[in-house]
Amino acid sequence: MILGITGISGSGKHTAAQALKKRGWVVLDADKIAHNSYRPYTSVWKGVVKEFGEGVLNENDTINRVKLGKIVFNAADPEGAKSALEKLNKITHPYVKRKIKDTIHRYFRRGSNIAVVVALWEGLKLRTYCEKMLLIKAKPELRMYRTQKRDGISEETYQMRIRSQTEPKDPHFAIENSGGMKEFTEAVSTLAEKLESVK
Repeated sequence: MILGITGISGSGKHTAAQALKKRGWVVLDADKIAHNSYRPYTSVWKGVVKEFGEGVLNENDTINRVKLGKIVFNAADPEGAKSALEKLNKITHPYVKRKIKDTIHRYFRRGSNIAVVVALWEGLKLRTYCEKMLLIKAKPELRMYRTQKRDGISEETYQMRIRSQTEPKDPHFAIENSGGMKEFTEAVSTLAEKLESVK
């Protein structure tokens, strides 16, 4: 089974993925893959530096994600930030999609169950790679609280971050994550059991 997991930042996508990982699922995280693509001197790294300048680099030539984030999630310049984010996605998305596709093929041939975690579901267009899609939902104020606590960002930055994130209208499954952790992980495990029985 290849399951896409999506949801707006702070909904609990990664918590759901970790519950599946404990059951033996292979988890592919689009955000982590994108961050790994920033390694110095790779094609993505070169594209980012060319587009945004050497000012986004640390002294050791790694990309400073905080500095880059201030450009693409700049609450003081919403339109400029939107344009910058579109440019960044144009640089990173082809690599992320190719990496996810190659990894899916490798593990699927082994008979593994695979979960693909992605916030920008529509942007990355991964529907063709996943057999089913799970949407994680949570109350907006709870999503923001979780993300602010995790990342130490302002409300304005959070709102900028989620502006490009939309919930798919037709998920195969949806799980609410506005209650307790035990209730949520049990719901994920129940769904996993159902999917694992599909041959």
